[in-house]
Amino acid sequence: MPGAKCGGCGRFISTLEGAKCGKCQMVYHRVCVGVPTKANVALNWRCPECKKNVVRDNRPDTPVRGSIQSPTKEAEEDPAAEATSTPSNFGASSRAEVSTVELSPVTGSDLGQIMKELRALREDIHMFRREMEVEMAELKSTLGTCNTRIDSLEARVDVLEMQASSVSATSVDRVVEELRRELNDRDQDLLSNDIEVSNLPEHKAENTAHIVLAIGRKLGVAIEGRDIVSAERVGGRQLNVSGPTGATEARPRVVVVRLARRDLRDQLLTSARVRRGATTADLDLPGPAQRFYLNERLTKTNRQLFRRVRDAANLHGWRFVWTKQGRILARRTPADRTQRIRTEEDLSRIFGSANDTA
Repeated sequence: MPGAKCGGCGRFISTLEGAKCGKCQMVYHRVCVGVPTKANVALNWRCPECKKNVVRDNRPDTPVRGSIQSPTKEAEEDPAAEATSTPSNFGASSRAEVSTVELSPVTGSDLGQIMKELRALREDIHMFRREMEVEMAELKSTLGTCNTRIDSLEARVDVLEMQASSVSATSVDRVVEELRRELNDRDQDLLSNDIEVSNLPEHKAENTAHIVLAIGRKLGVAIEGRDIVSAERVGGRQLNVSGPTGATEARPRVVVVRLARRDLRDQLLTSARVRRGATTADLDLPGPAQRFYLNERLTKTNRQLFRRVRDAANLHGWRFVWTKQGRILARRTPADRTQRIRTEEDLSRIFGSANDTA
């Protein structure tokens, strides 16, 4: 009978502990109904609920039932006394009969059954108490573990808060500035094969690659078409007013050239420094001949910084400001030490504060 519950205590019953009623088919623990553990349960065995509903017979050991009681011995021996009894005595005897009917005696077998049930109930209570004590001990152990982990987490949070409070805004700004500097250096490395040619007259349907080849021949550097990865004008068109008529003409945009080899770029830059003052003559460009310039291609950050360095150098009388391999260099006189400028702090340190440099 697996999965059945006891009709008395409501707990699940195993096969060896159960006793099945032959009338109502309810299942009980042997302990709950007072059946010995090793005794065989008869097929016509009745549970306590069915036993109390069995109609009593007239055997001598049958309890007094709630029916009209037989006359007492005194009434049988003295019928005259019964006849001459007053109404008040009659009412008293009636009340006595009613109380006798309600208080039926309990037999020894029923009392023993009740005692057995009480003992079984006490054992169940003790078992439940032991189970609760075990569960409470496990719960206390779990709570202790949780408290320990919470304490460790609070300690770690306190350490992190102390570390966060100790880090000042200045140190954070320093780290951010260092990261920006590293990103700028990486971007500059990507432009190591590029040059910029400025102040070249611009016209429609021009061939920038052909212009670069002509510049190479003019500077004495042998450049072939396969050495040019790309050549194009970049930036937006700029307009300026020139001439007495007040007409507006476009300022030529910069030609950005990417070469296949870095040594070829270095040769062009070196030749441009040697032949300083080269013009657009013999380059098949429209308009009068004018001077053009070759420089390294810089990132936006380095280009802005280079412009500020040149302005500060002109203001403080520094004679030499140039770029090499993407680095900005400056020197007051040929005998002085070369200064490398990477950030605004370097600019302020070398040329003074921002107000003095402006």
